[in-house]
Amino acid sequence: MAAMSPVHEFEVIVIGGGHAGVEAAWAAANLGARTALVTMDPTKIGAMSCNPAIGGLAKGQMVREIDALGGLMARAADATGIQFRVLNATKGQAVHGPRCQSDKYRYARWVQQLIGDRAMIDVIAGAVVDLHLEAGRCVGVKIKTSGSPPNPAGHMDECPVNGQSRSDGRTGQMNLRSGAVVLTTGTFMRGLMHTGDRKSEGGRVGERPVYGMSDTLRRLGLELGRLKTGTPPRLAAESIRFDDLEIQSGDAEPVPFSDMTSRDRFPEMEQRCCWITQTDRRAHDLIRSNLHRAPMYNGQIDPGNVGPRYCPSIEDKVVRFADRDSHHVYLEPESLDTNEIYCNGISTSLP
Repeated sequence: MAAMSPVHEFEVIVIGGGHAGVEAAWAAANLGARTALVTMDPTKIGAMSCNPAIGGLAKGQMVREIDALGGLMARAADATGIQFRVLNATKGQAVHGPRCQSDKYRYARWVQQLIGDRAMIDVIAGAVVDLHLEAGRCVGVKIKTSGSPPNPAGHMDECPVNGQSRSDGRTGQMNLRSGAVVLTTGTFMRGLMHTGDRKSEGGRVGERPVYGMSDTLRRLGLELGRLKTGTPPRLAAESIRFDDLEIQSGDAEPVPFSDMTSRDRFPEMEQRCCWITQTDRRAHDLIRSNLHRAPMYNGQIDPGNVGPRYCPSIEDKVVRFADRDSHHVYLEPESLDTNEIYCNGISTSLP
């Protein structure tokens, strides 16, 4: 029997459950709008994909602005932060950069809990494959649904709403109608991942990409492009000689991001230190001798694709700053519950 295609009515539809999608859905609910948050996997809502940190130089101010508008990010950071520091603290206030090292798993769970408990937000598991247009205006979306794990809220519905999937895992179709559609693209639209000479399609490791929306946008006459970003390998904490490293502690009197955070209970999480180390000439020689294996230098990645301003790869640093013998690497714990250490400063596409 063919899967049904029910139509659900909402005032706002948000496509994507990352940081931007969560804030969009929360803001719509704050305005009293019945909101659908569509995401392929509700268990990944609010996931911290790369560096599990909030804020920093030129970014901490944005977190404060989100908080002033009633958003979630600052509150989530305060509730799950395991180190708080103000960068550039010795300089003028205009360039201070509040930063929080978060427990990436607790951060996502905290966000999922608030989204799941919000009565005005329905979480729908599926991928948007097309937009419904009427008289040149977007009035809804078509969703390809599939079996997906339930979200923490655990609500039940006849369709995969609020994370509840079809019991037999069949792929179906849903149509949603609304007065407004918000698209938060992230890394999933036609996502392509590079590790050395290996390429694989995906929005994150182990997660499939989305193609239908790209085709829709192209059909509507919009120009598509790619952005590139990178992430470092993680290290196992037990493999590091921490006694040989410089300790980077958090602030003695940490300051929360959100004005809604109670100072009496802050910080809520056990606080951890980070560590500072650096690359050396041997590492740089190794990188230079393997540049032909780096997608950025062997033609595998189009150099015209623009990347984030403050996240150059380690191979890019070695080539662009050939006169330097070392670059800082900051070792940062990703969670209180795991041995994962993030290596801030050596994002790479090398194998």
